[in-house]
Amino acid sequence: MQALRSQLAALDPPIKHELESQGDNLVITLIDPARPARVSRTLSQALVRNTSLLYEVIRDAVNQLRALGSHAAITDQDIYPDDRPRPGSGADPGET
Repeated sequence: MQALRSQLAALDPPIKHELESQGDNLVITLIDPARPARVSRTLSQALVRNTSLLYEVIRDAVNQLRALGSHAAITDQDIYPDDRPRPGSGADPGET
């Protein structure tokens, strides 16, 4: 999650986030600090362990938030934490 925090902060404009535990799920809320805009996603434990799918869900949430604030959408290259494999590089690092 530290890599995700760094990537969200590095976006232009940066995005703040909140994490909340709800039973077995984790709720992430992304916040545009410049506008009254926020989006949330509920993440299961299985989703959190699937790094590739997790970052796809986060990217979609970021793009939804950016659309609310009239910012351009981001791509995989814009939100690529160090622990996520590059396309074509092999297995997900969360898999054994």
